[in-house]
Amino acid sequence: MKKVIIFGGTTEGRKLAETLEAAEINCVYCVATEYGKEPVKESSYIKIHSGRLDAEGMVSLYESEKPDAIVDATHPFAEIVKKEIETSLFKYQAVRFLRLARDEEQIDYSNCTFFDSVQECAKALKETAGNIFLTTGSKELPVFCEDESVRERIIARIIPNDESLEICKQQGLKGNQIVAMQGPFSKGMNIACLKEFNADICVLKESGKSGGEANRIEAANACGTKCFVIRRPQENASAMTFKQVVEAIFKEFGIEKSPEPVLEKITADSITADKKIVVSLAGFGMGFGTVTAEVKQAVAEADYLFGAPRMLLGLESDAKKYPYYLAKDILPCMEEIADSIQFGKKKAVVLFSGDTGFYSGATKLAEALKQTGYIDVKILPGISSINAVAAKANLTWQDGHFLSAHGISEDKWRPALIDAVQHRDNTFVITSGSKDVRDIGDILLALEQADKGKYRVFIGTNLYSDEKTGWYSSEKCSTYNHDGLSTIIIQNQKPTPKVLAPELSDNDYIRDKVPMSKEEIRQLSICKLHLHKDAVVYDIGSGSGSVAVEMARMAPGIKVYAIELKDEACQLIRKNVDKFMLENVNVISGIAPDALENLPVPTHVFIGGSGGRLEDIIEKLKGYNSPIRIVINAVTIETISEINSVLKKYEIENADVIQVTVSKAKKAGDYSIMQGQNPVYIAAFEL
Repeated sequence: MKKVIIFGGTTEGRKLAETLEAAEINCVYCVATEYGKEPVKESSYIKIHSGRLDAEGMVSLYESEKPDAIVDATHPFAEIVKKEIETSLFKYQAVRFLRLARDEEQIDYSNCTFFDSVQECAKALKETAGNIFLTTGSKELPVFCEDESVRERIIARIIPNDESLEICKQQGLKGNQIVAMQGPFSKGMNIACLKEFNADICVLKESGKSGGEANRIEAANACGTKCFVIRRPQENASAMTFKQVVEAIFKEFGIEKSPEPVLEKITADSITADKKIVVSLAGFGMGFGTVTAEVKQAVAEADYLFGAPRMLLGLESDAKKYPYYLAKDILPCMEEIADSIQFGKKKAVVLFSGDTGFYSGATKLAEALKQTGYIDVKILPGISSINAVAAKANLTWQDGHFLSAHGISEDKWRPALIDAVQHRDNTFVITSGSKDVRDIGDILLALEQADKGKYRVFIGTNLYSDEKTGWYSSEKCSTYNHDGLSTIIIQNQKPTPKVLAPELSDNDYIRDKVPMSKEEIRQLSICKLHLHKDAVVYDIGSGSGSVAVEMARMAPGIKVYAIELKDEACQLIRKNVDKFMLENVNVISGIAPDALENLPVPTHVFIGGSGGRLEDIIEKLKGYNSPIRIVINAVTIETISEINSVLKKYEIENADVIQVTVSKAKKAGDYSIMQGQNPVYIAAFEL
């Protein structure tokens, strides 16, 4: 059983223990005090040893636990402990020893004075005036308190345990000179402390990223407070980063791949007093007339309001207003607000049009705000434009199909709309403005001309605010020119039920002289592919495009790449794609596997023609290192031989290989005779 002893008491030590626990590696986590073990949870893989150890005690621990590796993850300033660890290693059998160094940060040190020792710093403080905010911990207090003129100006921030409080008492510090708080501390909390105690100097150790060094220096810079920084002792030349230590342990234990290090996660249980702002993400409905009482109350109580300018205009509120609704603009403002708060919490409201749960930016913003660590988030629903436009049209919406063209790329919403309107009675669409409405009108006109439905459109523009509503024909919709946000309802008066299987006959396609997979073979091959609604499909050797078209028609979310070498065939594929008004087929001129470069990784591949390069194609697909369902059609003995060779070379055991012979009735005078087609081999397998 592999085991690691970690001398910790630091953030890095705790993260290392949790990372090893996740990999089911046993470790003994050593801390000097009971307080030091509080952030670490004992488990079947983590054993905690609490209490100070000298070299002899460490050797006894080694002999008892018999570790396979020892890690020094103690604080950079824990020089005495580090010396004891080094001494203990001379007295114990050789095991792998690793020293973990703290990560460095890019920090603005322009306001900092550096000292090589606590004694040098204490001496320099005698020559200063003003309050001293001391954040070096309790152990160095005796040095700083030697001089009475310094001692009486000190406000010491210490960890809240009995030992630290007793040291403060022994050094003569009064109650109003002691701040007993558990870190880590954000920049905002540090600013609050510096301002509260009117600090002229902040004393800290060069403790690195995990020690919160940057947050203290940035807070001091913001407050105009000088920083006295005690340099960390020179790291041992063999010290390693966190990632290097994890990789070394896993290599030592013969584990091929190291897991991602355990990261801090913000949860509801981690909310502390340092969370300064309550942010309500509020649905603003269609405007003032449709705002819920809950949102009105939140706006009335807000200290800060965010939203698009059109929402903020006319709002009666004393709150400070910001014309922003995107995370990239809001987050810097929130940081400034948090930094300015000394006590209590502030309330902010971000307004979103319609409802926060329907094609809204509220979800992404909520995640971004939660990750700051100092914001509580509430989501308040509003009346969506779907509810509103349905009411204006005297329709119900529970059976409708819902789409958005607002903030969605055309290559996503157009195929989804073309598919939806043909098969549904009512399709609701949120648009970005009159251009989207006109584009939709053009689509509906083309569908009507192809006898794929009869449409009328209800358009609601600027609902509840200088609104314009009414029913339009497809032709009138295509010339709509009223500016503003529009939500529309597309009614198909002749919807056709959607067939959830390949359905086209050979006669449905434009044929010319290009070879085409026969109807029954095409349908069976597509069924063997096991497509899903978000499939990415290569149709290699696409020919007339019959397979590509059939697959693309099954769901608008399917992306098909039709790869074909011959120019004549490529032109025919495009004709068939245009005939069926498909926008999810991309025609790629070239030969596989060369033509596959720069295409998205496929989930499915149909190979109707390989040009004698089947093995090269399979090798290319295998290089994606991603699960791919493959179906190959073969009519020649040479291709059948290639398939057999591929199955053997790649040790594919789950292959489903069938031979299909189809006969179709043909009229011969007053009689019908069965006329046989060439036999076809179909091979289907997972790569």
